[in-house]
Parts: sequence; C-alpha cells; structure tokens
Amino acid sequence: MNFGAALDVAVGLIFVYLLVSLFVTALNEYISSFLNKRSEFLLGRVQSLLGGDGSERKSGEWSPEMCSVWNHPLISALKSHQTAEDHCTKRGALLKNAPSYIPGKTFAVALTETLKPSDSVHLSFAQLKTAVAGIENNDRLKNALLPMIDEADGKLETFQTSVATWFDGAMDRTSGAYKRWVHRLTFWAGFAVAVAFNVNSLQLIDNLWRDPVARAGLVAQAGQTAKESDTAQGAQASLAARMNSPAPDATGATLDDATGGDAAAAGADGAPECACEKDQDAADLGQKLALPIGWTHEAICDLYTDPRAKPTPGQLQGRPQDWSKSCKALKRDGWGVSLKLFLSLLGLAITGLAVSLGSPFWFGTLQSVTNIRATGVKPDRADGTAQK
Repeated sequence: MNFGAALDVAVGLIFVYLLVSLFVTALNEYISSFLNKRSEFLLGRVQSLLGGDGSERKSGEWSPEMCSVWNHPLISALKSHQTAEDHCTKRGALLKNAPSYIPGKTFAVALTETLKPSDSVHLSFAQLKTAVAGIENNDRLKNALLPMIDEADGKLETFQTSVATWFDGAMDRTSGAYKRWVHRLTFWAGFAVAVAFNVNSLQLIDNLWRDPVARAGLVAQAGQTAKESDTAQGAQASLAARMNSPAPDATGATLDDATGGDAAAAGADGAPECACEKDQDAADLGQKLALPIGWTHEAICDLYTDPRAKPTPGQLQGRPQDWSKSCKALKRDGWGVSLKLFLSLLGLAITGLAVSLGSPFWFGTLQSVTNIRATGVKPDRADGTAQK
C-alpha cells in the first residue's frame, strides 16, 4: 500500500469536507435568520423564567410580568423596532422584532423596575420584598425570586446580581438547546447538499485513489488554503479571493515543490502522479481541476451499470439486453443495483455526518494533516532565495 497516496486521499477528502462545511454554514445562517430561531429560543426561555409553563406557544397568553419586562425600555432598546408587544402580536412579527440576546444585568434591572410600585420614584428593598411576596397567579416566578430576596441581605444590588446570574444560567441552557438544533440542521443540510451535488464520500475516496492528477491538484489547493489562513473564516475568504482572481502565472515551481516533495509524488505503481509540465505551478493546476463530485453522466450511469465489469463471450453475443445503449456498459443485476444504491446513500450519509462537525473542525484537521504531511523546512536555493 502506498501510504503517501493514502495520505493525499485523506487530505483531499478533508478539503472537500471543509468546502461543503463552509457552504452549509452559510446555508444554516440563512435558514436560522429566516426562521428567527435565535429569537424564538430567547423568547421561549424568557416566557419560562417569567412564569410560563410552555403553553404560551399555543395559547399565546402572557403573564403580566412577561408583558411588563418585554416592553420595558431597556429590553425594547434591543429590538429592531421599539414597539409595545404582547400575546396578541402576530408571532412572525414578534419573533422578527425580538432581540437575539439580552444581557443578564439588563434583564435583572428591567425585572426589578417592573416590580416597583407605580407611586414610587425609587425602589427600596422593603418595597421589592413586598412586591415579590404579592405576586399573584404566577407561583413559578414568585418561588424563584423569594430565595434571592432572602439571600440578598437587604441589598438591592445583591438581588439584581442574583437575578442576572439566574438569567445567564438559563441562557446557557438555551444556547445548548440552540446548538443541538443547529447540529441537527447541519446534518440534514449537509446531507441535502451531498445529494444535490453528489458528494459521496465512498465514491470520492475511490475517485481520488484512481486519479492521481485530480488528487495532486486537490492536495495542492488544500495545502495552499491551510498555509494562507488561520481560521475557517479566513479559509473561506481566501478561497473566495482565489476564485475571483485570475489564475497565477507559472513560477517555475514543480508539483513536487508544491506538495512537499514527499513520497506522494509517485503513484502506487511508482509512476509519476502528474503528467504535467515541470514548470507548471501546482496551485494553478489545482484551480483548474474540477472537484470529483457532481451528477455527471458517468455518475448517473454508474448507478445501474458497471463500467469496470468484463463481459463474457455469451454476454457479448447472446444477450445484447445486458448492455446499456446510453452508458455503453454492462448492466448490473437487481442485487447489484440495490447494493450500489445502498453504498451511495451510505456515502452521502457519511458526508452529512462529517459536515455536521463544522468547518472549524475540518479546517483544524486540515492544518494538522498538512503539517504531518510536510517534510520539514527546505534549505535556501543556491542564489540565496528562500524556498517556501
């Protein structure tokens, strides 16, 4: 087994996962923004803290404390439009106007202010204690605030700090729930993108192993991306800039120079991996090479025909129906088609699972693997020019 070629296949596969992850991340952000999911999770948690029991989503009823806090000037200042809202507001407009984040200190001050008697300018701790004890028809909020009153030791600032800590802890749980939702969305979005663009992990491994030219170009692109960027966002910007700029001119670097000069410069049979001219830049080659993905005619034919199958004399003469007129290959039998479809779905599902790990994970993995693949620092040239 050629371990250099196997490592190149791994680099190419990781690079493809990174590209798909970057696309899916942007797609997730659009879906989340379109559905106002951050605002929905925030609104649901605030309702729960202020006495909601989960039925508000269906009934739309809000507690008086919820209405007061939600329309407090400190909270309204965080909204897109500073308008008064309640359970009668259409949910779509409510979520669109809701903030994505509320600081804990801001929530604590707003809640404290709503408990202030209407005839008081400044709230004293005694008034606060009386107001909390007098909360009606909202035992959940009352039972949550009473222990904080007892622990405040007569200090209003201590009570507000306890409320802010309580709110921030609830927001941490909300963030966890939102991240789990995004993780599920990322898997299904990754699977959908894999199906749409035929990013089949199993087929991709096979294509990269059999096609040394595509493998070398993809590895060159991956190495250049890992070298130019420090984060996944930087990689996305680097790739976008490279796509929008003309291909660089030949610089005299060989494919062996760009890929680190390691054992991957030869295929499994010892033949050169790239039949290109020695003065062609590998990054330029990588930009011109198409990724081994997509629903091409050959990919569709491969679902029900086997181009690698060798026909028998009987199949050549006596059974012309075994041949596909459009694909010019031997048709698979029923079990063969079922197995091919199963492997295709498995490869697409593997891509979805891989993409669900996120672009930062795959960018970090790409940097680690390219560092392993490197052969060390090259000595300067004879003319004193440093080799990169």
